[in-house]
Amino acid sequence: MKKKVLLVTVGGSPQPIITSVQTLKPDRVIFLCSGGSRGSQSQVFGDGKPCKIFKNGKIEKEFHNLPTYLSLGELFDPQQDVILIDDPDDPSECYGSVTGAIRDLLENYNKQELMADYTGGTKTMSLSLAMAAMDYEIALYLTTRPRPDLKGIESDERTEMVSTSLIDVDRKIEQFLPVFLCQYSYPAAIAQLENLLISTPLLAESKRRVRQLLDYCKAFDFWDRFDHSGAWNLLQNLMANSEIRSFGLSLKRVMQSREDIDEDYTAAAKIKGNSYEIVEDLLLNAKRRVIQERYDDAVARLYRALELLAQVRLRKAYQIKTGNVETEKLPESLRESYEKRFPGGKEIKLALKESYELLEAFSDDPLGKLYQQHTNNIMDKLKIRNQSILAHGFTPITAEKYQEFSDVVVPFIEKGILLCSSEKKPELPQFPCSSNLDNWAVFELQKQNLNNSGGVRTCSVT
Repeated sequence: MKKKVLLVTVGGSPQPIITSVQTLKPDRVIFLCSGGSRGSQSQVFGDGKPCKIFKNGKIEKEFHNLPTYLSLGELFDPQQDVILIDDPDDPSECYGSVTGAIRDLLENYNKQELMADYTGGTKTMSLSLAMAAMDYEIALYLTTRPRPDLKGIESDERTEMVSTSLIDVDRKIEQFLPVFLCQYSYPAAIAQLENLLISTPLLAESKRRVRQLLDYCKAFDFWDRFDHSGAWNLLQNLMANSEIRSFGLSLKRVMQSREDIDEDYTAAAKIKGNSYEIVEDLLLNAKRRVIQERYDDAVARLYRALELLAQVRLRKAYQIKTGNVETEKLPESLRESYEKRFPGGKEIKLALKESYELLEAFSDDPLGKLYQQHTNNIMDKLKIRNQSILAHGFTPITAEKYQEFSDVVVPFIEKGILLCSSEKKPELPQFPCSSNLDNWAVFELQKQNLNNSGGVRTCSVT
């Protein structure tokens, strides 16, 4: 059978504690008291009749200390069951004392066995116990009574559980979501949001908000893993939001660009762009890996973007597939040499260097000309990638080596896209960080609430 432990803040009046203990019937009571000669500790340790109830400024009733009056007997251990707080108005001391006591209790009890009543004590003591209870997911109680006279005693004083679900959700989201999203750690954010839905009793509005955030995080997680169709399946339902719409439209351009180069891919939705959006998508993905300090992954993505830039150009301008080159589409000056290199109709496949050398053979090709100008520098920096564990070597890539690689490759790719694009298209946006993402969820909830109430007006989020 589970044992129940009640933590209570002790203030000037003993009555709320008596009501709470008699209502909740704990097996053990932990008293949080202010120290000093005038502190509330006297209600726990005091001799004689230290507990007094006042009415209209006069003592109406007085009795023995709380452990004696409540008949705690051997269940009360004065060494273990009293937390003395020297300065009951110091938030740091109060919160630290309470959390320390809770951590000690959790070594022997489950959090489901702990309860907290924050009725008594100073405002700081009450606030600290309430905050700690929410942080450690402990049931929170308040002892109240209907009273026009705050000093009066009413017979219907009662202890009730306090609903903190809305506060819990806000505090938890504000604690973990900014950290995870600014690191683009979508799996961690998703796990926390799913845990909120499973473990926390939520009001309908809070549940909608968490689900909305969960959809956002899952969509960007799909996109971050190049599952563009999976991302679109979620984002398409959120396109009414203008902020999300800009990402949705960008994703449609990426999907069109990918379909143009990937014969095994069919875009779920598409908008014609400059055909290089899939390359831009890789650049942005590499930047997200840098934020996570995953420099080997970032370099691998930049290498793929460099390779893909040449592949898209060859496919778009000359209908040449680097995975299966048709010799009749090559410049005449190269056909004989390619046939010798790949005799007997052997399938011709081009790696990165060969792809750019082929572009150089098309004398007027802007990307081929750009490559001619930067060949030596690019080839030199590719050694960094080739020595990585994700390529052909075992050398971890440091932040400095990544920067050295990026400083050459990224400007080349960006200029190459600009030279090869017939018309200027908006740049793809980087994924959102936490503050605006949560605002979008709030925006959607406000809009839903208006629709449900029949109101017709514009909501804005600042």
